[in-house]
Parts: sequence; structure tokens; C-alpha cells
Amino acid sequence: MSTGRFAPAPGIRVLMLLAAYAPLLVLMAVLDSFGIPALRWVLGGTAALAVLATALFFTVGLRGRNAESETVVEARPREGEALRFFASYVVPFFVTQSAAPTHQVALGLYVLVIAVLYLQGDMYFANPLLGLFGYRVFELRRPDGGYLVVLSRSWHLAPGQRVALVPLGGYVFVHRRARARPDAPQGER
Repeated sequence: MSTGRFAPAPGIRVLMLLAAYAPLLVLMAVLDSFGIPALRWVLGGTAALAVLATALFFTVGLRGRNAESETVVEARPREGEALRFFASYVVPFFVTQSAAPTHQVALGLYVLVIAVLYLQGDMYFANPLLGLFGYRVFELRRPDGGYLVVLSRSWHLAPGQRVALVPLGGYVFVHRRARARPDAPQGER
């Protein structure tokens, strides 16, 4: 793999972060967590915008990017990443709904730290929304012994399989599946 990596623009990274937090934003809007009617609309609108931007990025924005070919030595699913990220902010949210204001401030700081770690660590694969879009997370071992994190809509990545990977930044890639040609024999699709 080349050393020059495509990384989403900071604005896209922030929108993807907000999309990862969309379930929390929707919960806060529905439960009227702050008691401010206008803020409910801001939270819900922010969640909707972030989800739409992430969907557009993955369906349109990545389409024009160059993919790099890689051979799968081994691919292990890492399905728990999104659930752990989701639980890292939703579970404390429910606990602090009836907590004292100081505990609510502490949760806000906790969520902020998680957000910074998410942006700094290229942890796009921990976004629970991508699971809803049909992506699975794989840890892919390369022929040189290195590892990559691959987001794929495929159920399985087989050893020896050649895959086209679009870099998202750092060690995170999106698997671009080949389009089936209608005239291709069944084994080549």
C-alpha cells in the first residue's frame, strides 16, 4: 500500500462524528433533555444532517477515489467496535438523565473526550451508523504481516481474495466491491 493516504476533510470528519452520535442527539431531542423546545429541533436537525452527509460521503464521495489492490491473508470480523462505541455514550446518558447537574456536566466532558479520541484516532469504523448502512468491520492481515481495518458490505473476505481498498485515513479503508458485469460468467461476478 502506498504511504500517501486520503483522509476525509475536517468538516467530513466532524459530520461523521456527529453521525456516530446521532442516536444520542435523537435521544436528547425526544426526551427534551434540556427543556428548551428550539434545542430539540437543533439536535434532531443536526443528527439528520450528519446522517445524510455520512451517507453521501460513502455513496458519492468515495466513488471517485482511487482504490488500492490488496490480497487478503486473513480477515477477522470486528463487529463489537460499533456496539462498544454506542454503549460508551448511550449507557452513561441514561444513568445521568436523573442525576445531579454536576454528574450531567461530567457526562458532557466524558462525551467530549470520546469525541476527541474518535477524531484523533481515525476511528470511523466505530461508527454504529455504518452498521446500519450495511458495513461490517474486518481486521485484515496483509501479506507483509501488517494489519488494516476494512469497512465492507461483504459478509466474508476470503484468504487469497484480491480486494480494492479506498483509504479513509491512517489504517482504515473501505472495500470497494467490483460491480458484476451482466455478461460475465457466474464465477466472475
